[in-house]
Amino acid sequence: MTTSIRDEASARGTIGPAAYRMMLAVFEWQVKRFPRLAALAPAEDFLNSFFEEKGAGYVIALVAEPDDAAATRLTHAWTKNWLVDQDRKLPMGALRNRLEKRLQRSDLFLASEVAHFWYLREDADVDKSVSTDELRSAAADVEVELQVSAAGQVQLGRSGQLESLLRRLLLLAGRLHVGQMASICAERFPSLVATGDAMNHLKDVDWEESEDTADDLVATTAAKLDNETIAMSIFTALTVDERTILRNAADVESLSTTLGVGRSTAYSLIKKTRARVIELAGSASRSDEVRGGLIDLLMGKTSNVPS
Repeated sequence: MTTSIRDEASARGTIGPAAYRMMLAVFEWQVKRFPRLAALAPAEDFLNSFFEEKGAGYVIALVAEPDDAAATRLTHAWTKNWLVDQDRKLPMGALRNRLEKRLQRSDLFLASEVAHFWYLREDADVDKSVSTDELRSAAADVEVELQVSAAGQVQLGRSGQLESLLRRLLLLAGRLHVGQMASICAERFPSLVATGDAMNHLKDVDWEESEDTADDLVATTAAKLDNETIAMSIFTALTVDERTILRNAADVESLSTTLGVGRSTAYSLIKKTRARVIELAGSASRSDEVRGGLIDLLMGKTSNVPS
Protein backbone atom coordinates (compact mmCIF):
# COMPACT_ATOMS: atom_id res chain seq x y z
CA MET A 1 0.00 0.00 0.00
CA THR A 2 1.64 3.24 -1.21
CA THR A 3 1.17 6.29 1.01
CA SER A 4 3.56 8.78 -0.59
CA ILE A 5 0.95 11.58 -0.81
CA ARG A 6 -0.01 11.37 2.85
CA ASP A 7 3.61 10.86 4.00
CA GLU A 8 4.76 13.84 1.97
CA ALA A 9 2.02 16.02 3.43
CA SER A 10 2.91 14.94 6.97
CA ALA A 11 6.59 15.78 6.44
CA ARG A 12 6.03 19.10 4.66
CA GLY A 13 2.92 20.32 6.42
CA THR A 14 1.22 20.61 3.05
CA ILE A 15 0.80 18.54 -0.09
CA GLY A 16 3.84 18.28 -2.36
CA PRO A 17 5.04 17.11 -5.78
CA ALA A 18 3.59 13.60 -5.46
CA ALA A 19 0.11 14.99 -4.89
CA TYR A 20 0.50 17.53 -7.70
CA ARG A 21 1.59 14.86 -10.20
CA MET A 22 -1.39 12.73 -9.24
CA MET A 23 -3.79 15.68 -9.49
CA LEU A 24 -2.47 16.74 -12.89
CA ALA A 25 -2.79 13.19 -14.23
CA VAL A 26 -6.39 13.06 -13.00
CA PHE A 27 -7.23 16.43 -14.56
CA GLU A 28 -5.63 15.48 -17.86
CA TRP A 29 -7.77 12.36 -17.96
CA GLN A 30 -11.00 14.02 -16.81
CA VAL A 31 -10.80 17.17 -18.96
CA LYS A 32 -10.72 15.00 -22.10
CA ARG A 33 -14.24 13.89 -21.16
CA PHE A 34 -15.46 17.50 -21.50
CA PRO A 35 -14.65 18.54 -25.11
CA ARG A 36 -15.99 22.08 -24.73
CA LEU A 37 -13.71 22.70 -21.75
CA ALA A 38 -10.76 20.92 -23.35
CA ALA A 39 -10.99 23.32 -26.27
CA LEU A 40 -10.69 26.32 -23.96
CA ALA A 41 -7.55 25.64 -21.93
CA PRO A 42 -5.02 22.94 -20.95
CA ALA A 43 -5.72 20.66 -18.00
CA GLU A 44 -3.14 22.45 -15.86
CA ASP A 45 -5.12 25.70 -16.07
CA PHE A 46 -8.26 23.95 -14.85
CA LEU A 47 -6.27 22.34 -12.06
CA ASN A 48 -5.03 25.73 -10.89
CA SER A 49 -8.56 27.16 -10.97
CA PHE A 50 -9.89 24.15 -9.09
CA PHE A 51 -7.23 24.52 -6.42
CA GLU A 52 -8.00 28.22 -6.00
CA GLU A 53 -11.67 27.44 -5.52
CA LYS A 54 -11.63 24.13 -3.63
CA GLY A 55 -8.08 23.97 -2.26
CA ALA A 56 -8.61 24.05 1.50
CA GLY A 57 -11.47 21.58 1.65
CA TYR A 58 -9.92 19.30 -0.92
CA VAL A 59 -6.55 19.11 0.85
CA ILE A 60 -8.19 18.25 4.17
CA ALA A 61 -10.09 15.42 2.49
CA LEU A 62 -7.05 14.30 0.50
CA VAL A 63 -4.63 13.86 3.39
CA ALA A 64 -7.27 11.95 5.34
CA GLU A 65 -7.26 9.16 2.75
CA PRO A 66 -5.36 6.02 3.86
CA ASP A 67 -3.26 5.55 0.70
CA ASP A 68 -2.46 6.93 -2.74
CA ALA A 69 -5.08 4.83 -4.51
CA ALA A 70 -7.82 6.18 -2.27
CA ALA A 71 -6.49 9.71 -2.72
CA THR A 72 -6.63 9.26 -6.48
CA ARG A 73 -10.23 7.99 -6.37
CA LEU A 74 -11.20 10.96 -4.21
CA THR A 75 -9.54 13.35 -6.65
CA HIS A 76 -11.38 11.80 -9.60
CA ALA A 77 -14.71 12.35 -7.83
CA TRP A 78 -13.94 15.95 -6.84
CA THR A 79 -12.55 16.75 -10.29
CA LYS A 80 -15.48 15.29 -12.20
CA ASN A 81 -18.04 17.18 -10.10
CA TRP A 82 -16.14 20.43 -10.44
CA LEU A 83 -15.74 20.06 -14.21
CA VAL A 84 -19.45 19.31 -14.58
CA ASP A 85 -20.16 22.63 -12.87
CA GLN A 86 -17.71 24.44 -15.16
CA ASP A 87 -19.22 22.84 -18.26
CA ARG A 88 -22.71 23.92 -17.20
CA LYS A 89 -21.52 27.51 -17.03
CA LEU A 90 -20.70 27.44 -20.75
CA PRO A 91 -23.50 28.38 -23.18
CA MET A 92 -23.97 24.84 -24.51
CA GLY A 93 -23.67 23.32 -21.06
CA ALA A 94 -26.22 25.73 -19.65
CA LEU A 95 -28.59 25.03 -22.54
CA ARG A 96 -28.29 21.28 -22.03
CA ASN A 97 -28.85 21.62 -18.30
CA ARG A 98 -32.02 23.65 -18.80
CA LEU A 99 -33.37 21.31 -21.45
CA GLU A 100 -32.91 18.38 -19.12
CA LYS A 101 -34.77 20.23 -16.37
CA ARG A 102 -37.61 20.95 -18.78
CA LEU A 103 -37.76 17.29 -19.78
CA GLN A 104 -37.81 16.22 -16.14
CA ARG A 105 -40.72 18.43 -15.17
CA SER A 106 -42.97 17.68 -18.13
CA ASP A 107 -45.45 14.81 -18.15
CA LEU A 108 -44.84 14.39 -21.88
CA PHE A 109 -41.38 12.86 -21.47
CA LEU A 110 -39.80 9.90 -19.69
CA ALA A 111 -36.17 9.14 -18.92
CA SER A 112 -34.79 6.24 -20.92
CA GLU A 113 -33.06 3.23 -19.40
CA VAL A 114 -30.00 4.62 -21.19
CA ALA A 115 -28.50 7.48 -19.18
CA HIS A 116 -29.40 10.98 -20.39
CA PHE A 117 -31.68 9.69 -23.16
CA TRP A 118 -35.37 10.67 -23.23
CA TYR A 119 -38.47 9.45 -25.05
CA LEU A 120 -42.16 10.31 -25.23
CA ARG A 121 -44.51 8.87 -22.64
CA GLU A 122 -46.84 7.90 -25.47
CA ASP A 123 -44.04 6.09 -27.33
CA ALA A 124 -41.49 3.33 -26.67
CA ASP A 125 -37.92 3.55 -25.33
CA VAL A 126 -36.36 2.58 -28.67
CA ASP A 127 -34.32 4.18 -31.44
CA LYS A 128 -35.92 5.04 -34.77
CA SER A 129 -34.13 5.58 -38.06
CA VAL A 130 -33.80 9.32 -38.62
CA SER A 131 -30.99 11.55 -39.85
CA THR A 132 -29.63 14.61 -38.08
CA ASP A 133 -30.67 16.73 -41.07
CA GLU A 134 -34.25 15.51 -40.69
CA LEU A 135 -34.18 16.47 -37.03
CA ARG A 136 -32.80 19.92 -37.87
CA SER A 137 -35.56 20.47 -40.41
CA ALA A 138 -38.21 19.35 -37.95
CA ALA A 139 -36.89 21.74 -35.30
CA ALA A 140 -36.93 24.62 -37.79
CA ASP A 141 -40.59 23.95 -38.63
CA VAL A 142 -41.81 24.34 -35.03
CA GLU A 143 -42.70 27.88 -34.03
CA VAL A 144 -40.77 28.95 -30.95
CA GLU A 145 -40.53 32.61 -29.99
CA LEU A 146 -37.37 33.94 -28.41
CA GLN A 147 -38.73 36.41 -25.87
CA VAL A 148 -36.63 39.15 -24.33
CA SER A 149 -37.78 41.28 -21.41
CA ALA A 150 -36.93 44.96 -20.95
CA ALA A 151 -34.21 43.85 -18.53
CA GLY A 152 -32.62 41.70 -21.23
CA GLN A 153 -33.73 38.37 -19.78
CA VAL A 154 -34.45 35.66 -22.31
CA GLN A 155 -37.10 32.97 -22.39
CA LEU A 156 -36.99 30.30 -25.05
CA GLY A 157 -40.58 29.96 -26.19
CA ARG A 158 -44.01 30.82 -24.92
CA SER A 159 -45.82 28.27 -22.77
CA GLY A 160 -45.62 24.83 -24.39
CA GLN A 161 -43.61 25.85 -27.48
CA LEU A 162 -40.31 24.33 -26.41
CA GLU A 163 -42.08 21.12 -25.39
CA SER A 164 -43.66 21.01 -28.84
CA LEU A 165 -40.23 21.21 -30.44
CA LEU A 166 -38.81 18.46 -28.23
CA ARG A 167 -41.88 16.31 -28.85
CA ARG A 168 -41.44 16.67 -32.61
CA LEU A 169 -37.83 15.53 -32.34
CA LEU A 170 -38.70 12.51 -30.22
CA LEU A 171 -41.57 11.47 -32.46
CA LEU A 172 -39.02 11.13 -35.25
CA ALA A 173 -36.09 9.72 -33.27
CA GLY A 174 -37.86 7.55 -30.69
CA ARG A 175 -35.34 8.52 -28.04
CA LEU A 176 -32.53 11.08 -28.01
CA HIS A 177 -29.62 12.04 -25.81
CA VAL A 178 -30.20 15.42 -24.19
CA GLY A 179 -26.85 16.54 -25.59
CA GLN A 180 -28.07 15.95 -29.15
CA MET A 181 -31.26 17.84 -28.40
CA ALA A 182 -29.15 20.71 -27.06
CA SER A 183 -27.02 20.70 -30.23
CA ILE A 184 -30.11 20.88 -32.43
CA CYS A 185 -31.57 23.68 -30.32
CA ALA A 186 -28.26 25.54 -30.48
CA GLU A 187 -28.43 25.46 -34.29
CA ARG A 188 -32.10 26.45 -34.21
CA PHE A 189 -31.44 29.36 -31.82
CA PRO A 190 -27.89 30.54 -32.60
CA SER A 191 -28.06 33.64 -30.41
CA LEU A 192 -28.44 31.44 -27.33
CA VAL A 193 -24.88 30.21 -27.65
CA ALA A 194 -23.29 33.34 -29.11
CA THR A 195 -20.62 34.79 -26.85
CA GLY A 196 -21.90 37.87 -25.12
CA ASP A 197 -25.40 37.40 -26.49
CA ALA A 198 -28.65 36.07 -25.14
CA MET A 199 -27.21 33.07 -23.33
CA ASN A 200 -25.51 35.40 -20.88
CA HIS A 201 -28.94 36.46 -19.70
CA LEU A 202 -30.66 33.11 -20.06
CA LYS A 203 -28.97 31.75 -16.94
CA ASP A 204 -30.76 34.42 -14.89
CA VAL A 205 -34.20 33.24 -15.97
CA ASP A 206 -36.02 30.42 -14.23
CA TRP A 207 -37.61 28.62 -17.16
CA GLU A 208 -39.61 26.39 -14.89
CA GLU A 209 -41.37 29.29 -13.19
CA SER A 210 -41.61 31.78 -16.02
CA GLU A 211 -44.00 30.00 -18.38
CA ASP A 212 -47.12 31.44 -16.81
CA THR A 213 -45.77 34.97 -17.11
CA ALA A 214 -44.62 34.64 -20.72
CA ASP A 215 -47.24 37.11 -21.94
CA ASP A 216 -45.69 39.79 -19.76
CA LEU A 217 -42.34 39.56 -21.52
CA VAL A 218 -43.51 41.00 -24.84
CA ALA A 219 -46.48 43.17 -25.72
CA THR A 220 -47.16 41.46 -29.04
CA THR A 221 -46.06 38.27 -30.74
CA ALA A 222 -44.90 37.61 -34.26
CA ALA A 223 -48.11 35.69 -34.95
CA LYS A 224 -50.08 38.92 -34.59
CA LEU A 225 -47.91 40.93 -36.93
CA ASP A 226 -48.15 41.18 -40.68
CA ASN A 227 -45.25 40.01 -42.82
CA GLU A 228 -43.96 43.50 -43.54
CA THR A 229 -43.71 44.33 -39.84
CA ILE A 230 -42.05 41.00 -39.09
CA ALA A 231 -39.53 41.59 -41.87
CA MET A 232 -38.76 45.04 -40.47
CA SER A 233 -38.33 43.55 -36.98
CA ILE A 234 -35.88 40.96 -38.32
CA PHE A 235 -33.99 43.52 -40.38
CA THR A 236 -33.58 45.80 -37.36
CA ALA A 237 -32.30 42.93 -35.19
CA LEU A 238 -29.66 41.86 -37.71
CA THR A 239 -26.13 43.17 -37.37
CA VAL A 240 -24.38 45.02 -40.19
CA ASP A 241 -22.31 41.91 -40.95
CA GLU A 242 -25.41 39.68 -40.97
CA ARG A 243 -27.10 42.01 -43.46
CA THR A 244 -24.00 41.92 -45.66
CA ILE A 245 -23.97 38.12 -45.54
CA LEU A 246 -27.62 37.87 -46.56
CA ARG A 247 -27.22 40.40 -49.40
CA ASN A 248 -24.35 38.34 -50.85
CA ALA A 249 -25.59 34.85 -49.96
CA ALA A 250 -26.11 33.95 -53.62
CA ASP A 251 -22.52 34.88 -54.51
CA VAL A 252 -20.11 33.13 -52.17
CA GLU A 253 -17.08 34.40 -54.06
CA SER A 254 -18.18 38.00 -53.64
CA LEU A 255 -18.99 37.45 -49.98
CA SER A 256 -15.57 35.89 -49.37
CA THR A 257 -13.91 38.94 -50.89
CA THR A 258 -16.13 41.43 -49.05
CA LEU A 259 -15.51 39.83 -45.64
CA GLY A 260 -11.92 38.81 -46.30
CA VAL A 261 -12.57 35.15 -45.46
CA GLY A 262 -12.25 31.82 -47.24
CA ARG A 263 -15.08 30.14 -49.14
CA SER A 264 -15.68 27.51 -46.45
CA THR A 265 -15.97 30.22 -43.81
CA ALA A 266 -18.34 32.17 -46.05
CA TYR A 267 -20.58 29.11 -46.48
CA SER A 268 -20.58 28.61 -42.71
CA LEU A 269 -21.53 32.26 -42.11
CA ILE A 270 -24.40 32.02 -44.60
CA LYS A 271 -25.75 28.92 -42.87
CA LYS A 272 -25.46 30.51 -39.44
CA THR A 273 -27.12 33.76 -40.53
CA ARG A 274 -30.01 31.96 -42.19
CA ALA A 275 -30.54 30.07 -38.94
CA ARG A 276 -30.53 33.43 -37.15
CA VAL A 277 -33.32 34.66 -39.44
CA ILE A 278 -35.40 31.56 -38.68
CA GLU A 279 -34.79 32.16 -34.99
CA LEU A 280 -35.96 35.78 -35.25
CA ALA A 281 -38.96 34.85 -37.40
CA GLY A 282 -40.07 32.12 -35.01
CA SER A 283 -40.10 29.22 -37.48
CA ALA A 284 -38.81 28.20 -40.91
CA SER A 285 -42.24 28.60 -42.50
CA ARG A 286 -42.65 32.13 -41.18
CA SER A 287 -39.13 32.93 -42.35
CA ASP A 288 -40.19 31.85 -45.84
CA GLU A 289 -43.31 34.02 -45.64
CA VAL A 290 -41.38 37.19 -44.86
CA ARG A 291 -38.40 36.49 -47.15
CA GLY A 292 -39.60 38.82 -49.88
CA GLY A 293 -40.08 41.73 -47.51
CA LEU A 294 -36.73 41.13 -45.86
CA ILE A 295 -34.92 41.00 -49.22
CA ASP A 296 -36.53 44.31 -50.20
CA LEU A 297 -35.24 45.85 -46.98
CA LEU A 298 -31.77 44.39 -47.47
CA MET A 299 -31.59 45.68 -51.02
CA GLY A 300 -33.03 49.10 -50.14
CA LYS A 301 -36.10 48.59 -52.32
CA THR A 302 -38.46 50.09 -49.78
CA SER A 303 -38.70 53.53 -48.28
CA ASN A 304 -39.08 51.97 -44.83
CA VAL A 305 -35.45 50.94 -44.47
CA PRO A 306 -34.13 52.33 -41.18
CA SER A 307 -31.26 54.75 -41.55
